[in-house]
Amino acid sequence: MEWFCVLAGLAFVIVSVKYGLYRQQIRNICRQIDFLWMEKTNKRIQTNLCNKEILKLAGQVNRMADRQEEESISIRKKERQLKEALTNISHDIRTPLTSLKGFFELYTEEEDTEKKEYYQRVIRERTEELTMLLEELFTYTKLQNETYEIVLEQQDFTKLVLDTLFSFYEQWKEMGISPKLHVEEGPAMVLCNDMGVKRILTNVLRNAMVHGDGTIEIVYEILPRGVLFQCYNGCVAGEDVEVERVFERFYKGDSARGESSSGLGLAIARELALRMEGRMEAKMEKGRFFVEIGFDFNKKAGV
Repeated sequence: MEWFCVLAGLAFVIVSVKYGLYRQQIRNICRQIDFLWMEKTNKRIQTNLCNKEILKLAGQVNRMADRQEEESISIRKKERQLKEALTNISHDIRTPLTSLKGFFELYTEEEDTEKKEYYQRVIRERTEELTMLLEELFTYTKLQNETYEIVLEQQDFTKLVLDTLFSFYEQWKEMGISPKLHVEEGPAMVLCNDMGVKRILTNVLRNAMVHGDGTIEIVYEILPRGVLFQCYNGCVAGEDVEVERVFERFYKGDSARGESSSGLGLAIARELALRMEGRMEAKMEKGRFFVEIGFDFNKKAGV
Protein backbone atom coordinates (compact mmCIF):
# COMPACT_ATOMS: atom_id res chain seq x y z
CA MET A 1 0.00 0.00 0.00
CA GLU A 2 2.87 2.33 0.88
CA TRP A 3 4.57 1.69 -2.47
CA PHE A 4 1.28 2.34 -4.27
CA CYS A 5 0.96 5.72 -2.62
CA VAL A 6 4.53 6.58 -3.52
CA LEU A 7 3.97 5.61 -7.17
CA ALA A 8 0.68 7.48 -7.31
CA GLY A 9 2.33 10.56 -5.84
CA LEU A 10 5.19 10.32 -8.31
CA ALA A 11 2.77 9.95 -11.21
CA PHE A 12 0.84 12.99 -9.97
CA VAL A 13 4.04 15.02 -9.84
CA ILE A 14 5.02 13.96 -13.36
CA VAL A 15 1.56 14.75 -14.73
CA SER A 16 1.52 18.09 -12.93
CA VAL A 17 4.95 19.00 -14.33
CA LYS A 18 3.96 18.02 -17.87
CA TYR A 19 0.68 19.91 -17.51
CA GLY A 20 2.58 22.95 -16.31
CA LEU A 21 5.02 22.68 -19.21
CA TYR A 22 2.12 22.36 -21.67
CA ARG A 23 0.45 25.47 -20.25
CA GLN A 24 3.74 27.36 -20.33
CA GLN A 25 4.34 26.31 -23.94
CA ILE A 26 0.79 27.31 -24.97
CA ARG A 27 1.26 30.73 -23.34
CA ASN A 28 4.60 31.04 -25.11
CA ILE A 29 2.99 30.21 -28.45
CA CYS A 30 0.25 32.79 -27.80
CA ARG A 31 2.87 35.44 -27.07
CA GLN A 32 4.72 34.53 -30.27
CA ILE A 33 1.47 34.77 -32.27
CA ASP A 34 0.78 38.21 -30.78
CA PHE A 35 4.32 39.27 -31.70
CA LEU A 36 3.95 37.97 -35.27
CA TRP A 37 0.64 39.82 -35.64
CA MET A 38 1.85 43.12 -34.24
CA GLU A 39 5.33 43.28 -35.79
CA LYS A 40 4.53 41.78 -39.23
CA THR A 41 7.76 39.81 -39.00
CA ASN A 42 8.96 36.81 -40.99
CA LYS A 43 9.77 34.88 -37.81
CA ARG A 44 7.86 31.67 -37.18
CA ILE A 45 6.60 29.87 -34.05
CA GLN A 46 9.23 27.96 -32.12
CA THR A 47 8.65 25.33 -29.42
CA ASN A 48 10.67 24.02 -26.49
CA LEU A 49 8.72 20.80 -26.10
CA CYS A 50 9.25 17.94 -28.55
CA ASN A 51 5.67 16.83 -28.16
CA LYS A 52 3.65 15.58 -31.12
CA GLU A 53 0.57 17.71 -30.44
CA ILE A 54 2.54 20.86 -29.63
CA LEU A 55 4.71 20.45 -32.74
CA LYS A 56 1.59 19.91 -34.88
CA LEU A 57 -0.02 23.06 -33.46
CA ALA A 58 3.11 25.13 -34.12
CA GLY A 59 3.41 23.69 -37.63
CA GLN A 60 -0.19 24.59 -38.51
CA VAL A 61 0.22 28.14 -37.19
CA ASN A 62 3.43 28.52 -39.23
CA ARG A 63 1.70 27.27 -42.38
CA MET A 64 -1.08 29.79 -41.84
CA ALA A 65 1.55 32.51 -41.44
CA ASP A 66 3.29 31.38 -44.64
CA ARG A 67 0.02 31.47 -46.55
CA GLN A 68 -0.84 34.92 -45.21
CA GLU A 69 2.59 36.19 -46.24
CA GLU A 70 2.17 34.74 -49.75
CA GLU A 71 -1.25 36.37 -50.07
CA SER A 72 0.15 39.67 -48.82
CA ILE A 73 2.96 39.52 -51.39
CA SER A 74 0.43 38.68 -54.11
CA ILE A 75 -1.81 41.60 -53.11
CA ARG A 76 1.13 44.04 -53.11
CA LYS A 77 2.20 42.75 -56.52
CA LYS A 78 -1.31 43.19 -57.93
CA GLU A 79 -1.53 46.70 -56.47
CA ARG A 80 1.78 47.60 -58.09
CA GLN A 81 0.62 46.13 -61.41
CA LEU A 82 -2.65 48.04 -61.14
CA LYS A 83 -0.79 51.33 -60.60
CA GLU A 84 1.44 50.60 -63.58
CA ALA A 85 -1.60 49.66 -65.65
CA LEU A 86 -3.41 52.88 -64.77
CA THR A 87 -0.31 54.89 -65.67
CA ASN A 88 0.00 53.13 -69.03
CA ILE A 89 -3.71 53.42 -69.75
CA SER A 90 -3.70 57.15 -68.95
CA HIS A 91 -0.75 57.75 -71.27
CA ASP A 92 -2.14 55.60 -74.09
CA ILE A 93 -5.53 57.33 -74.02
CA ARG A 94 -4.14 60.84 -73.50
CA THR A 95 -1.99 60.71 -76.65
CA PRO A 96 -4.78 60.28 -79.24
CA LEU A 97 -7.09 62.54 -77.23
CA THR A 98 -4.54 65.38 -77.27
CA SER A 99 -3.98 64.91 -81.00
CA LEU A 100 -7.72 64.71 -81.62
CA LYS A 101 -8.32 67.96 -79.74
CA GLY A 102 -5.57 69.77 -81.64
CA PHE A 103 -6.76 68.72 -85.09
CA PHE A 104 -10.37 69.50 -84.21
CA GLU A 105 -9.39 73.06 -83.29
CA LEU A 106 -7.49 73.38 -86.57
CA TYR A 107 -10.49 72.03 -88.46
CA THR A 108 -12.93 74.53 -86.92
CA GLU A 109 -10.62 77.48 -87.62
CA GLU A 110 -9.58 76.46 -91.15
CA GLU A 111 -11.38 77.90 -94.18
CA ASP A 112 -9.48 76.14 -96.94
CA THR A 113 -11.59 73.19 -98.16
CA GLU A 114 -8.63 70.98 -99.00
CA LYS A 115 -7.04 71.45 -95.57
CA LYS A 116 -10.39 70.89 -93.86
CA GLU A 117 -10.71 67.55 -95.66
CA TYR A 118 -7.21 66.61 -94.48
CA TYR A 119 -8.00 67.54 -90.86
CA GLN A 120 -11.26 65.63 -91.10
CA ARG A 121 -9.42 62.52 -92.27
CA VAL A 122 -6.89 62.78 -89.43
CA ILE A 123 -9.68 63.28 -86.88
CA ARG A 124 -11.41 60.15 -88.17
CA GLU A 125 -8.16 58.15 -87.93
CA ARG A 126 -7.48 59.35 -84.39
CA THR A 127 -11.05 58.50 -83.39
CA GLU A 128 -10.62 54.99 -84.77
CA GLU A 129 -7.32 54.62 -82.87
CA LEU A 130 -8.96 55.70 -79.62
CA THR A 131 -11.89 53.34 -80.21
CA MET A 132 -9.47 50.47 -80.78
CA LEU A 133 -7.55 51.30 -77.59
CA LEU A 134 -10.70 51.36 -75.48
CA GLU A 135 -11.96 48.15 -77.08
CA GLU A 136 -8.70 46.34 -76.27
CA LEU A 137 -8.73 47.59 -72.69
CA PHE A 138 -12.34 46.46 -72.30
CA THR A 139 -11.58 43.02 -73.79
CA TYR A 140 -8.52 42.55 -71.60
CA THR A 141 -10.54 43.46 -68.50
CA LYS A 142 -13.20 40.88 -69.39
CA LEU A 143 -10.60 38.18 -69.91
CA GLN A 144 -9.18 38.79 -66.42
CA ASN A 145 -12.53 37.72 -64.98
CA GLU A 146 -12.40 33.96 -64.44
CA THR A 147 -16.18 33.70 -64.73
CA TYR A 148 -16.19 35.19 -68.25
CA GLU A 149 -17.26 32.44 -70.65
CA ILE A 150 -16.38 32.04 -74.32
CA VAL A 151 -18.96 30.09 -76.33
CA LEU A 152 -17.28 27.49 -78.55
CA GLU A 153 -18.85 26.10 -81.73
CA GLN A 154 -17.66 24.20 -84.78
CA GLN A 155 -16.32 26.82 -87.20
CA ASP A 156 -14.56 26.70 -90.56
CA PHE A 157 -11.17 28.03 -89.45
CA THR A 158 -10.06 28.56 -93.06
CA LYS A 159 -12.96 30.93 -93.67
CA LEU A 160 -12.09 32.89 -90.54
CA VAL A 161 -8.48 33.23 -91.74
CA LEU A 162 -9.52 34.35 -95.24
CA ASP A 163 -12.10 36.84 -93.91
CA THR A 164 -9.51 38.38 -91.59
CA LEU A 165 -6.86 38.65 -94.30
CA PHE A 166 -9.34 40.23 -96.69
CA SER A 167 -10.27 42.85 -94.06
CA PHE A 168 -6.65 44.09 -94.13
CA TYR A 169 -6.45 44.41 -97.91
CA GLU A 170 -7.20 48.13 -98.17
CA GLN A 171 -4.97 49.00 -95.20
CA TRP A 172 -2.05 47.04 -96.65
CA LYS A 173 -2.59 48.76 -99.97
CA GLU A 174 -2.50 52.24 -98.38
CA MET A 175 0.68 51.37 -96.43
CA GLY A 176 2.40 49.86 -99.45
CA ILE A 177 2.64 46.42 -97.82
CA SER A 178 2.54 43.36 -100.07
CA PRO A 179 2.46 40.34 -97.76
CA LYS A 180 3.56 36.93 -99.01
CA LEU A 181 0.63 34.57 -98.59
CA HIS A 182 0.83 30.77 -98.41
CA VAL A 183 -2.73 29.85 -97.51
CA GLU A 184 -4.51 26.53 -97.92
CA GLU A 185 -8.13 27.08 -98.87
CA GLY A 186 -9.75 23.78 -97.94
CA PRO A 187 -12.37 23.64 -95.16
CA ALA A 188 -11.15 22.95 -91.63
CA MET A 189 -13.79 22.59 -88.91
CA VAL A 190 -12.45 23.58 -85.49
CA LEU A 191 -14.20 23.98 -82.15
CA CYS A 192 -13.67 27.68 -81.39
CA ASN A 193 -15.32 31.09 -81.16
CA ASP A 194 -15.47 32.89 -84.52
CA MET A 195 -15.14 36.43 -83.14
CA GLY A 196 -12.40 35.28 -80.77
CA VAL A 197 -10.36 33.76 -83.62
CA LYS A 198 -10.76 36.89 -85.73
CA ARG A 199 -9.59 39.02 -82.80
CA ILE A 200 -6.53 36.78 -82.36
CA LEU A 201 -5.58 36.98 -86.04
CA THR A 202 -6.29 40.71 -86.22
CA ASN A 203 -4.11 41.48 -83.21
CA VAL A 204 -1.26 39.37 -84.59
CA LEU A 205 -1.42 41.08 -87.99
CA ARG A 206 -1.60 44.55 -86.40
CA ASN A 207 1.41 43.69 -84.27
CA ALA A 208 3.36 42.76 -87.40
CA MET A 209 2.40 46.06 -89.04
CA VAL A 210 3.29 48.22 -86.01
CA HIS A 211 6.50 46.49 -84.96
CA GLY A 212 7.79 45.17 -88.26
CA ASP A 213 9.77 46.70 -91.10
CA GLY A 214 6.92 46.36 -93.60
CA THR A 215 7.71 42.83 -94.77
CA ILE A 216 5.07 40.29 -93.79
CA GLU A 217 4.73 36.62 -94.63
CA ILE A 218 1.69 34.55 -93.67
CA VAL A 219 1.54 30.77 -93.70
CA TYR A 220 -1.67 28.85 -93.06
CA GLU A 221 -1.69 25.04 -93.17
CA ILE A 222 -4.28 22.37 -92.58
CA LEU A 223 -2.49 19.50 -90.87
CA PRO A 224 -3.75 15.99 -89.93
CA ARG A 225 -4.13 17.02 -86.27
CA GLY A 226 -5.36 20.57 -86.74
CA VAL A 227 -4.64 24.00 -88.23
CA LEU A 228 -1.49 26.09 -88.03
CA PHE A 229 -1.27 29.85 -88.66
CA GLN A 230 2.09 31.63 -88.76
CA CYS A 231 2.78 35.33 -89.24
CA TYR A 232 6.36 36.43 -89.94
CA ASN A 233 7.61 39.99 -90.02
CA GLY A 234 11.03 41.55 -90.47
CA CYS A 235 12.39 43.53 -87.52
CA VAL A 236 13.17 47.23 -87.54
CA ALA A 237 16.92 47.80 -87.82
CA GLY A 238 18.53 48.18 -84.42
CA GLU A 239 15.52 46.97 -82.45
CA ASP A 240 16.05 44.23 -79.91
CA VAL A 241 12.86 42.17 -79.64
CA GLU A 242 12.42 40.58 -76.20
CA VAL A 243 10.58 37.46 -77.35
CA GLU A 244 10.02 36.23 -73.80
CA ARG A 245 8.10 39.43 -72.98
CA VAL A 246 5.90 39.97 -76.05
CA PHE A 247 2.86 38.41 -74.37
CA GLU A 248 3.17 40.62 -71.29
CA ARG A 249 0.46 43.23 -70.93
CA PHE A 250 1.48 46.77 -71.92
CA TYR A 251 4.78 45.55 -73.39
CA LYS A 252 5.85 47.57 -76.42
CA GLY A 253 8.91 47.30 -78.60
CA ASP A 254 10.97 50.38 -79.39
CA SER A 255 9.30 50.84 -82.77
CA ALA A 256 5.87 51.21 -81.13
CA ARG A 257 6.74 53.62 -78.33
CA GLY A 258 5.23 56.57 -80.18
CA GLU A 259 2.29 54.66 -81.64
CA SER A 260 -1.24 54.71 -80.29
CA SER A 261 -0.89 51.13 -79.17
CA SER A 262 -2.12 49.73 -75.87
CA GLY A 263 0.53 47.04 -75.72
CA LEU A 264 -2.28 44.56 -75.04
CA GLY A 265 -2.73 43.06 -78.51
CA LEU A 266 -0.67 39.90 -78.14
CA ALA A 267 -1.61 39.48 -74.46
CA ILE A 268 -5.29 39.44 -75.46
CA ALA A 269 -4.62 37.14 -78.43
CA ARG A 270 -2.81 34.57 -76.33
CA GLU A 271 -5.41 34.64 -73.55
CA LEU A 272 -8.18 34.08 -76.12
CA ALA A 273 -6.25 31.21 -77.71
CA LEU A 274 -5.76 29.53 -74.33
CA ARG A 275 -9.43 30.01 -73.42
CA MET A 276 -10.31 28.14 -76.65
CA GLU A 277 -7.78 25.37 -75.91
CA GLY A 278 -5.47 26.59 -78.63
CA ARG A 279 -1.78 27.44 -78.38
CA MET A 280 0.22 30.51 -79.29
CA GLU A 281 3.97 31.04 -79.32
CA ALA A 282 6.41 33.74 -80.39
CA LYS A 283 9.89 33.06 -81.74
CA MET A 284 12.79 34.55 -83.67
CA GLU A 285 14.00 32.79 -86.80
CA LYS A 286 16.83 34.03 -89.02
CA GLY A 287 16.32 37.63 -87.95
CA ARG A 288 12.56 37.50 -88.35
CA PHE A 289 9.98 37.60 -85.59
CA PHE A 290 7.01 35.30 -85.95
CA VAL A 291 3.90 34.26 -84.07
CA GLU A 292 2.53 30.74 -84.39
CA ILE A 293 -1.07 29.81 -83.58
CA GLY A 294 -2.37 26.26 -83.49
CA PHE A 295 -5.75 24.63 -82.94
CA ASP A 296 -6.35 20.88 -82.85
CA PHE A 297 -9.34 19.10 -84.35
CA ASN A 298 -11.89 17.33 -82.13
CA LYS A 299 -11.17 19.38 -79.02
CA LYS A 300 -13.81 19.27 -76.31
CA ALA A 301 -15.52 22.55 -75.49
CA GLY A 302 -13.89 24.37 -72.62
CA VAL A 303 -13.88 27.76 -70.97
